[in-house]
Amino acid sequence: MSLSKTASRALIIGFAVMLGACGFKPLYGPRGTNTDVGANIKTEDYLALVRIGPIKDRLGQMMHNELLERLNPKGRPVHPRYTLTVTVTESIGSLGVQKSGDVTRANLNLTASYALEALSAEQGGAAVALASGSLRAVSSYDISSAEFATLSASRNARINAVREVADDIRTRIAVYFSQNAPLAEQ
Repeated sequence: MSLSKTASRALIIGFAVMLGACGFKPLYGPRGTNTDVGANIKTEDYLALVRIGPIKDRLGQMMHNELLERLNPKGRPVHPRYTLTVTVTESIGSLGVQKSGDVTRANLNLTASYALEALSAEQGGAAVALASGSLRAVSSYDISSAEFATLSASRNARINAVREVADDIRTRIAVYFSQNAPLAEQ
């Protein structure tokens, strides 16, 4: 059963009206109306003002680079207004075990905690907590009898998990700025 063109257009228009009525705002568009404090400031503009703190170990370096790519694609901020602190841990768990006890598949569990803080000029540069959270990504890979294949698979699993967590951190921070940016400026 198919809808006529008129009925499908009416359905689309009805959906658009309902979406607007529920308070939907695009995440990456300009903020508010011309009377708002944050008018015409995009979420990317706020993200570009975030300085990413150093993260320990090679895994942290990978996370730092992914976050730089997502938050500061035009380069590190010269005058940052916010700082992002991230800690990352990983663990590997056996997933597929044969009767002989050989492991054939593993899960790489990556956990990251983050904290976004505003740098306050009034308080001598002290940080004011804005948002924080914890994220987790799981990436599975095969364990082969060939050591190089296993190393490559685990490396790819690590890269995928780091990218997933970096994307999630960026999204959470973007949502925070989308909802609270004028408050964060005061």
